[in-house]
Amino acid sequence: MNKIPAKDVTEETKDLEGHNKYGCTIPERPFYPLRFILERLIRLGKMPPDQQKVLEELSKQGVIVYALRFQSLFDLLYIKTRLFQMGLPHPEFVFDMRPYRLRPFVDAWSLRIAHLTHYLKHSALPNPYEDGHYKKLIEEGKTGALFLLTTETQSRRAIAFGEDPLQHLIEIQSSTEKPIYIVPCAVVYSRHPGRESFNDKSSWFTQKNPGILRKTFSFLRGYRHAVIEIGDPVNLKDVLTELSPISSERRTQIFQLRRNLLDSVNSIYKSILGPALKSKLELKEIILNNPKLQTYMRRKAKSTGRKIWDIYREADKYLEEIAADYSYSLIKIMERALRWAWNTIFDGIEIDEEGLRKVKKAAQRHTLVYIPCHKSHIDYLILSYVLFQANLSPPFIAAGKNLSFWPLGPIFRRGGAFFIRRTFRGQRFYAEVFSLYVKTMVHLGHNIEFFIEGGRSRTGKLILPKLGLLSILIQAVEEGYCSDLVFVPTAICYDRIPEEESYVHEITGGSKQAENIKQLFGLRRFLKRKYGRVYVRFAKPISLAQYLERNKLNLKKMRPRERHEVYRDFAFRIINSINNVSVVTPHALVSSSLLTTSRSGISLITLKLTMRTMLEYLSFINVKFSRTFNNYDSMLEETLTDLEKSKVIERIREPEDSEEDILISIEEKKRHILEYYKNNIIHFFLPLSFVSASIIAQKTFRPKLEHILEDYRFLKKLFKHEFAYDNDIPDEKNIENACDFLLRQNWIVNLGSEGEFELKHEGLRACEIFASIIQNYLEGYWICLRGLRFLEKKEKYQDREFVKKILAEGRKALKLGFIERPESISKIMYENALKLFEEEDYLGKSVEREGKEKTEPKEFFVKGPRYDEISAMLRKVGRFLRRDG
Repeated sequence: MNKIPAKDVTEETKDLEGHNKYGCTIPERPFYPLRFILERLIRLGKMPPDQQKVLEELSKQGVIVYALRFQSLFDLLYIKTRLFQMGLPHPEFVFDMRPYRLRPFVDAWSLRIAHLTHYLKHSALPNPYEDGHYKKLIEEGKTGALFLLTTETQSRRAIAFGEDPLQHLIEIQSSTEKPIYIVPCAVVYSRHPGRESFNDKSSWFTQKNPGILRKTFSFLRGYRHAVIEIGDPVNLKDVLTELSPISSERRTQIFQLRRNLLDSVNSIYKSILGPALKSKLELKEIILNNPKLQTYMRRKAKSTGRKIWDIYREADKYLEEIAADYSYSLIKIMERALRWAWNTIFDGIEIDEEGLRKVKKAAQRHTLVYIPCHKSHIDYLILSYVLFQANLSPPFIAAGKNLSFWPLGPIFRRGGAFFIRRTFRGQRFYAEVFSLYVKTMVHLGHNIEFFIEGGRSRTGKLILPKLGLLSILIQAVEEGYCSDLVFVPTAICYDRIPEEESYVHEITGGSKQAENIKQLFGLRRFLKRKYGRVYVRFAKPISLAQYLERNKLNLKKMRPRERHEVYRDFAFRIINSINNVSVVTPHALVSSSLLTTSRSGISLITLKLTMRTMLEYLSFINVKFSRTFNNYDSMLEETLTDLEKSKVIERIREPEDSEEDILISIEEKKRHILEYYKNNIIHFFLPLSFVSASIIAQKTFRPKLEHILEDYRFLKKLFKHEFAYDNDIPDEKNIENACDFLLRQNWIVNLGSEGEFELKHEGLRACEIFASIIQNYLEGYWICLRGLRFLEKKEKYQDREFVKKILAEGRKALKLGFIERPESISKIMYENALKLFEEEDYLGKSVEREGKEKTEPKEFFVKGPRYDEISAMLRKVGRFLRRDG
């Protein structure tokens, strides 16, 4: 290792008297035209709080040197000024640059003249490398900056004279104890991803490495969204331990270090800006000229006798229907509008910062596919807004064609939405075009967002996954459109949602109102009230390539059925990941507790005890709670007040009543609203609910483990279309965990003889609470089984007609007292139950064609091969309801 000369760096020549000899230091407050105006604009620049903490910690431990991509005086000025304003370590000197223009006019020219004089005398400018000036600054703890890509002249000089900043810093590190941290740093003035240019040279100079005028103009246009971000710091002490003693190998290692730093900076730009955009016209040309699609169109033309031009125009028409038309200008407008809207209707957005950091890491290296749960139309906007605020490139969003109506359709399209039809059945050509559009988008590196549930959940729990779009994305990797896709399961949870009333209308048998312009005029009433808080949480990103490799899956060698199983398994992993990171909200917990009673009211003291019981279990399984739980009493009061304002509940109290005397009346027609929010967290309770239901159904204070396992598997199979189970966890393990909780609470005692427990009286009350969580599902399926008897009077029923009959049966059963819970009357629950009973052969399906030409197929429910076993099934379900049939 070459030693730096121990030359006296304080030595000054006469012609540089009174000046910084080297000119590489930066004034604390740089001087430049319009400084006071620019400083105010620069103050609006953002830096993630977690990265600010990183810089604060690094500055306590050692010396920071920022690594910027290109040599840019404007970037240096911006970073210097903004970090100084934020009280963070800011560049005090710079390698390989003499920033004259950042000094006062007289000082700058005096320094220039002094340097010129020095050059005329010594044929060289003062050299901070040779004289050890950089070393002195580092030893004094000064923060520095360097540029990873410099001019050709500087590159040649670095090779010839060894004046390379990284090599020099490594040499300094070898002789100093204090660690030197190289921090990759990126500054973005405009979030516009840019349009891809056919002229590479033009693109290089105008986009990747713009000059000071273009950069200044870019800053003035987008200063409100200017961003500073840093990558992972490199500790040069760690680099030293791996450095080769052989000079040629050492140069290669330093070159690789530079490449790694440059990759880190580039990856930051990638995550913030995304890939350059192609015009809609160019994108269409790429897709329409795809060899696979061309072959398909020629075959279609030949088989149908149509002209190839007609087929081509049909494909073009499909692309017009599908394709997004991204506009950054609209994104900026929407960002302001949405900020106002969220502040108007919500009390804030709670973001999972740790999960977001993992997403940002993944975004720097991979193309991402965001998969949020779908509870509201607001989901489309919330996630993009959160990502934009977090300095991440907003994804292109797969939206239902029902949202393409004017004027929202064009707005969504320019905001990055591309539209998908509800079904591809009988539309193979459309499916081919849509599939190729999606594959082309990921090939170009664009992030995608889609809802794996297909549509909004009307029940509050996740809908079982639809595999169509997921299979297209998996095929994109298989067919080489991209090497990998990283999926980001995302939970978007709400205290309240605007659509709750319309969901109740649909669940209880009402027809869905189609999205149209009339609904826009109803938005005003939604803006007149608050809906609480929104919670956005990210699960650990899932690499498709790693998933396939870990499970030794070769899709190319699989049959269609085997492929389908892979798609299904991957989809359920995503759904379970969303469930696992969902947050417990105050409304969800209060609603769950209120619905433990089938009566029309509950005392406040009982409600609190029930909530505490549920909280103990949720804490036991380590779920995440919203921050409002930090002030528990305030949270409960605010939630009850909100439900009371919405006329979901009513608190009945007299002025002289104590807390024990307060009653909470539950409006029967509003129980479905409480059910919606209960279902937001029902997946957390399922194992314990199944175990508790079994313990109660055994009608003994000495329940047996073998019966619990038998009942658990029965209930799990019964509700297979209601809930997404994590099949990586065996049933025995879930039962063990549930029993472990009951044992820890001393609600059951393990007798140690053949898996037998003793149920205590306190445990009976607790089991009743947890079993009540699935009570309405048991009642719903029991009603549906009774409804199958309609087929004894009539040979067949069309789907909708049959569901209406069962809904009527449910309402009658509720009035007669056969069932206790109004929320068990659910169109969606009955549809899921009928699907199960068809699979179990209690029901069958027949298809008949109607219409003048008998071309319109209609499906009818008929008796299945096991129809005669319905009574036995009724008894099995009724056992958990304490009924015989």
